[in-house]
Amino acid sequence: MLTRWLTMKRWNNFPRIEDVSHLDNVWFVMHVALFLAYLEEKEWKEVDKEFLLKRIIFNSFSWLVISDINSWTRDYIMQVDENIFSNIEKKAFDYLLSQDAPKSIKDDIKNTLNNKSKKLEISIIEASKKYAGFMECRVNQKVFSEMYDVPLNQIILSLEEKRKDLKSLDSLMRNEDYKKYLAHIRRLSHSMRWNQQTRIFPISVMSHLVLITFISYIIWNIENDNGANYDIEELMLRSIYHDIPEAITWDIITPTKKAIPGFVEVLEKVEIKMMDDYIFSYVDKEYKDQVSQYMLNPFDWDLWAVAKHADVLSALFEAQIEKVFWGEDFSDIYMNVKKRVNMFWTKSVDYMLKNVVDSFDQKLKDINLWEIK
Repeated sequence: MLTRWLTMKRWNNFPRIEDVSHLDNVWFVMHVALFLAYLEEKEWKEVDKEFLLKRIIFNSFSWLVISDINSWTRDYIMQVDENIFSNIEKKAFDYLLSQDAPKSIKDDIKNTLNNKSKKLEISIIEASKKYAGFMECRVNQKVFSEMYDVPLNQIILSLEEKRKDLKSLDSLMRNEDYKKYLAHIRRLSHSMRWNQQTRIFPISVMSHLVLITFISYIIWNIENDNGANYDIEELMLRSIYHDIPEAITWDIITPTKKAIPGFVEVLEKVEIKMMDDYIFSYVDKEYKDQVSQYMLNPFDWDLWAVAKHADVLSALFEAQIEKVFWGEDFSDIYMNVKKRVNMFWTKSVDYMLKNVVDSFDQKLKDINLWEIK
């Protein structure tokens, strides 16, 4: 069902100059939330970042089922009857949680979504959603002002209200450099995967990072159920941040990097310099020190293999989607990636191969996934 995210576009009943997928939006919301969490912890309060990331991903699952109710209509529905939309969401989650999956994952999803005590974190998430919507709306409003004036004004009013109680949001809204930082990393939504191949379902690097993050979560859950002791927050942070340099450098493929001896080393130096000029120049040194290792050395740690496994599994599913609907262009790519996956001797990868990969083609074609009864 995650693949439905690729074709779900934001602002789908508006004229627009950029297409933002549901997956793109989820990643940007996560990143804004992490940045607000940094600002909160820098001066005010401690934030549960693991809860932030899980809640954003899990909550987005309901849109796989009720995607025909867009966010603006939802807001109006809640103004008329606050409880009715909650009941619709509950029905969507009941259906999703009825699907076959490890009990520990289902329990974690339910506990995370039902947790009302994390008031600061929930406030950060709601503010991050509004800021993500503001960035999307502002771009399109420059061309289609008559269409976007109402939603843009509503978002601005909502952000102004939220910044009164959320100091980190107020700090973001007052700082032009912080806004530029978030604008630059948002470029990942325009950096496309498999750019040399003909694709039916284009996927951005930004969307790819959401898939990696969720697959990392699954790997963590299964491995820890089998005796491991992985740090899920650290693992998810590696997954979320690791491709951000591509927003600036673009994705230079491995054969090009290895075409001339010494080119890889040159590119590493160029990447650091470009990141300093385009990304880190807009944020505090403390924030750079906190996140640069995730961006520049994502697999330079003891559990690098876990994040890398999630990265390769995401590539496998992306290639599998294209193989099913397009054919020969991605058949060889799919087989080569699957050979790599078959070399990963872990409980979690074995689970994914047996319970997900082999049945993926059949599930992928089941487009009428649910009807509300």
